[in-house]
Amino acid sequence: MMYAPVEFSEADYPRAEYQRRQQFWDPIRVALFTLAIVAVIGIAIGIVTHFVVEDDKSFYYLGSFKITNIKYKENYGMKSSREFIERSHQIERMMSRIFQHSSGGDRFIKSHVIKMSPDEHGVKILMVLMFRYPSTDSAERIKKKIERILYQSLKTKQLPLTINKPSFTLTSIDGKKMMNLLNSRCGIRMTSSNMPLPASSSTERIVQGREISLEGEWPWQVSLQLIGGGHQCGASLISNTWLLTAAHCFCKNKDPSQWIATFGTTITPPAVQRRLGKIILHENYHRGTNENDIALAQLTTRVEFSNIVQRVCLPDSSIKLPPKTSVFVTGFGSLVDDGPTQNKLRQARVETISTDVCNRKDVYDGLITSGMLCAGYMEGKVDACKGDSGGPLVYGNHDIWYLVGIVSWGQSCALPKKPGVYTRVTRYREWIASKTGI
Repeated sequence: MMYAPVEFSEADYPRAEYQRRQQFWDPIRVALFTLAIVAVIGIAIGIVTHFVVEDDKSFYYLGSFKITNIKYKENYGMKSSREFIERSHQIERMMSRIFQHSSGGDRFIKSHVIKMSPDEHGVKILMVLMFRYPSTDSAERIKKKIERILYQSLKTKQLPLTINKPSFTLTSIDGKKMMNLLNSRCGIRMTSSNMPLPASSSTERIVQGREISLEGEWPWQVSLQLIGGGHQCGASLISNTWLLTAAHCFCKNKDPSQWIATFGTTITPPAVQRRLGKIILHENYHRGTNENDIALAQLTTRVEFSNIVQRVCLPDSSIKLPPKTSVFVTGFGSLVDDGPTQNKLRQARVETISTDVCNRKDVYDGLITSGMLCAGYMEGKVDACKGDSGGPLVYGNHDIWYLVGIVSWGQSCALPKKPGVYTRVTRYREWIASKTGI
């Protein structure tokens, strides 16, 4: 049944007449009005000029210096080692303390240790430092400000590490060089403006969850697709050529020539696309028990790291996450059990759950082995789902992200007392290294 518009006659609703009054302006009012207009225009010009002149831009510097009160350890040469991670965090915290407590503290953005090398007097450090200053400033003038702040701190502050002042050098670098240096580090998220992306605080979920709003928010996320069959699984980029995923993703088809990998926050269109050249399943993968549910896939052509495509860090095998640690799972999977794949990447914040709790009779009744990790909430509601398999569960530490889990299995999606079960990546570090050298 269609609804026709109702017509009313003018007699029913007589037209309202509004009285018009002629307004006369005297000279004083005209003068005041003109002054007001001029003032408004002046303020507007001032605001525009302020933002044009004071428009901030990013400045990047490569810092090199020696620390003399520590000795070099062999593991400092391995960026995924616990020793490198802990020492680099200490150095980065010290830099934050130096600059954030200075007069121009709001200008300092972040620092990242790129390399530690042996020196006869201790350890030589190479690091990137990022600042925001008005675009009218010159890189050379800013460099002098930074050096002044640093030298003043070395004189007056009690710092945990002793920097040899004569060894300190600072070199201005452009955004491209900065990104190339950061690409030697894993697990770093950058915005399109080459600024670090802070740890996300979202509490949304994949099941009824939030779409990823920023390109590069989770730049290691991969969509694994069968040619002609669409998205099948997620995966994580761990180097220029290697992906880490779940073994069960290849149960139906192990032929690498039938698969493609895409990168970016949407499946269609992808930001980057590659073919697979090799698939390696764990030799002891057991489909019935989901044990050793881990696989590697090698790309036929390497990818170039950028803000959109980046590798995630593999954790040191000694890393242990206590229960209730915040971790993030991402994927293109369905929002409800057996629902359709999502074209846009989604994320969920979940919490780790101890194996003892997960193995309770009313949860998974002893099915969780040492190679598995539970994460989610005991009340349900937040979870990975079908199509998220093989994707990353990551843990952020000082804005560096580590792959701690691979989406593996679970009973349905987001049910109470049935959290997601993930392959525990720390358990397979030696296996990954044996196949890839990473």
